[in-house]
Amino acid sequence: GLDVMAFHLWGRLSGTVPLIGIASGRCFAGNAALLGCCDVIIATKGANIGMGGPAMIEGGGLGIVSPGEIGPVQEQYELGTVDILVDDEVEAVKVAKKYISYFQGPLKNWTCEDQRILRTLIPENRLRSYSIRKVIETVADRESVLEVRKGWGPAFV
Repeated sequence: GLDVMAFHLWGRLSGTVPLIGIASGRCFAGNAALLGCCDVIIATKGANIGMGGPAMIEGGGLGIVSPGEIGPVQEQYELGTVDILVDDEVEAVKVAKKYISYFQGPLKNWTCEDQRILRTLIPENRLRSYSIRKVIETVADRESVLEVRKGWGPAFV
């Protein structure tokens, strides 16, 4: 049952430390509940995320489904449930470390792009389109930008 401390303890961490969830493979039921409580959700291609797994779906009289039919990650990414979609677990850990690095405080050493580039990135004619992502990457410290929910609302940054 749910008479465990995990949910209570996880909830107490909210707002005190960054909660990062990585889903790789199948993530159903209680694991999906904990994942959903994370500040950022990173998932690998091929993952499946759902509050109910095959047994729960069948037990509820909703038919027999395979695990691969439940919550395919590409759909979860496009719906905004998954913040960052990566190829594999190695990349997932790399991205999680980058996210955690934002909470370490000021850096002594950092680099940035030549800010003079900004003069040409935004066109004088405000009716012209331009790459806002390139502007953000130029303004921010080098290699520091981590875009979340890129698959959801692709016109939004």
